[in-house]
Formats: sequence, structure tokens, C-alpha cells
Amino acid sequence: MFKLPAPAKINLHLRITGLTEQGYHLLDTSFVYVDACDTLHIDTASDLHVSCSDASLNGEHNLVFRVLQALRSEYNVAQGLHVYVEKYLPAQAGLGGGSSDAATALLAANRLWGLHLTGSELAAFATPFGADIPCFLFGRASMAAGIGERLTALSLHHDLPHIVLAHPGVGLSTKEVFTRFDNAHGLLPGQLTPQGVKANMRAGLKGSAERLCGTQLPVGENDLEAVSALMCPDMAQMLTAMRREQETSWMSGSGTACVALCESSTQSEKLAERLAAEQLAAWTHTGKLLDCHPLTHSDMRLADWKRPTGA
Repeated sequence: MFKLPAPAKINLHLRITGLTEQGYHLLDTSFVYVDACDTLHIDTASDLHVSCSDASLNGEHNLVFRVLQALRSEYNVAQGLHVYVEKYLPAQAGLGGGSSDAATALLAANRLWGLHLTGSELAAFATPFGADIPCFLFGRASMAAGIGERLTALSLHHDLPHIVLAHPGVGLSTKEVFTRFDNAHGLLPGQLTPQGVKANMRAGLKGSAERLCGTQLPVGENDLEAVSALMCPDMAQMLTAMRREQETSWMSGSGTACVALCESSTQSEKLAERLAAEQLAAWTHTGKLLDCHPLTHSDMRLADWKRPTGA
């Protein structure tokens, strides 16, 4: 039995740069992992069975089942796996929980089924199931372009800040958020907006990039925030309260989870307690950012992302 982590990610920034003819959104974004994790309990078996602590995500309702079933079919694997997904991360939060679960399951299957796929091969297989899955397979904090599949490692400082993650208890459909964004900005398939919507960076966030990675990364900019705030007033109210305490607060992904950078664990714990006490957040997590996936240095790690010569 393997007990494997599936960490959350947060977007340090997110810009929408266009829409492909096929309707996929082009992104300019960056992400980093967080020490908040779901846990997958995985064992070898003759059949494929996936269950979850959230019963609504059992079997075919779980992305883990769908990607493993497809992988098994694609590579004619006779073996199966029994997977139990122990959820900690909230759904529809912009933290990539379902994609992270799928990525961890793929890493395990790649090893346990002896497939020996490279990172590039596994990511190419996984992308149709979710544009976020490759970022969890990549294993490092990264910049992402294209529809999220073009990844470049992002070097972060070793002494990363403490954080608070908060979720209002109400989620948003990523698809609906992007649709509302397209309608608000008149974005049609095939259109490019090379500079993105270019939300103005708030003064309090200007030092965050230097603090995290020593670059001019637009930390805290998120083109989807305005739309998500209109769709989810609870999130907007929570984020406003977070910014009163910590200016370095922003929404991750399409929401509705938000993150605040803090100077110490004491400061992060006090903020989390205040959000809970004022009933602004239904779920909070205090911890730290991670520059690499928890499995990066384990025996689940992938081969180099470049395809072997002649492949």
C-alpha cells in the first residue's frame, strides 16, 4: 500500500492572452505548490477501483478513475489499482485538487505498471483530461504558457513565506468563470490578446515578486478575479477582509480560494482564526509554499521531460 500526497497549487499570477479556434484559453501564468494536500492510498490489484472520502466522487465520477482507465486502455495494461482518495482540499477552489489527485495517480501507475513513460509523454497523455495536470507532473514551481502545457521552471528563494489559504465554502465552475470572462471582454475563438487584460497591480503587491523569486513577476495579478468576485460575493467579501490584514492577498486560479502571504506562522494563524471566527471562511490552511512537488525526490519521480533520442 502506497500513501502518496497530492498537493494544492496556487497561481502567483494569471493572465488570459487569447482563445484558440478550438475554444481553449491561452494563458500566461505561474504556479507554486503548497503544503496542503489530499492523500491517495494506492495498492496493486487485478481490477481498477477508485473510491473517495467524498462519496460523490466515487468511481467514474472521479478524474482519477477516468485518467487511469484511459491509461490502462492506451497501454494495454492487464493490472489494475485500488485507489482511495482522502480529500482535504476544497473542490472548485482554484487549487487544482482534482488535477493533483490525477497527477499523483498517474505517477503511481507509471511506476507500478512498469510503463516507464517520460514526463513529456505522461503530460501529453494527461493534458486532454485537464490543463492543470501537467503542472503537477512537472514537479517544480513553474511558468506556464499555451493552454498551460508549456512549462518552464521558476526558481524561488529558499526562505519562502508563510501563507494562509482560505475558501468561503462556495465554489465556482472553472468553465463558467471563463465563459463569463469571455462574454465580459468580447473574446471570441481565434482572438489573441498578447498583453492580457492587464489588471493594475496594487501597490502592496509590488514587492512580492522580489520576495518570492527576485523577478518582475506580476504576483497577485489575476485577470479572472473581477469576474469571480461578481459571481461569488462570499469570496469577494472574504478577500476584502484578507486584504485589510494582509495587502499581499489574491485569488488563485478561477477561485474561490484566496491566499495571503504572511511574515510568520503566528501572523498566518491569527488571520486564519479571524476569518473563521467572522464566518468569512469555511476552510482555512496555514502553512508554507513549496518550490517542488513532495514526490519530486521520491521513487515516483519521472524521467527527464525531453523525449529520448529517436522516440
